[in-house]
Amino acid sequence: MIKIIIYLGPSLSPKEAKKILSSNTNRKVTYAPPIKRGDIPNAINEGFNIIGIVDGFFFRESAVSPREIMEALKDKVKIYGASSMGALRASELDRYGMIGIGKIYHLYRDGTLNSDDEVALSFESEGYTPLSEPLINIRETIKKAFENNVLNKEEYEVVFKSAKNLYFPERRWEKIIQNSENILNRSLSNLTEFVKSNRVDIKREDAILLLKRINEDSK
Repeated sequence: MIKIIIYLGPSLSPKEAKKILSSNTNRKVTYAPPIKRGDIPNAINEGFNIIGIVDGFFFRESAVSPREIMEALKDKVKIYGASSMGALRASELDRYGMIGIGKIYHLYRDGTLNSDDEVALSFESEGYTPLSEPLINIRETIKKAFENNVLNKEEYEVVFKSAKNLYFPERRWEKIIQNSENILNRSLSNLTEFVKSNRVDIKREDAILLLKRINEDSK
């Protein structure tokens, strides 16, 4: 029996995740809250042989350490990472056998991104509902807006700088756009409308890719 544990939180709900990866006659799948330090040794003690890391704690709890992951990899546990904490750790540890998946992982691995601030966000303690917008999603959304002529180059740069200058729990579209309008001294109502129906959630997309990969690998 394959035992799989997925550490998941604000990037994708367990309800949605179970539609992609669920238990069957050959495997048992468990969904756990965002990963923190000490969770991996406990998972190994409980017999899990496949670990998927999507979300993790950065500030409220001690973050999962590279050493914990490396020790598990030495024990032949398969560890996948994507989207958030998983992408960060996979970009550091793929050379040791951790399996990185998705666009965010590749951006960290290639050095395009180098700060955990890109994926950090605040979320509710229960239910893990996001309360702010991660910078990587903002980056991808305004890139799409620029490519669709919703923003010109100056507006794109001002919006991104406005977002980056905010502390991560304060990154919400309304505040970002308002700050940008104050700098530009003109309305960005087109961007407000664009975000409502065209917001890019790359963290969610990468989490889904991780689940699909584990689903294929554990058949």
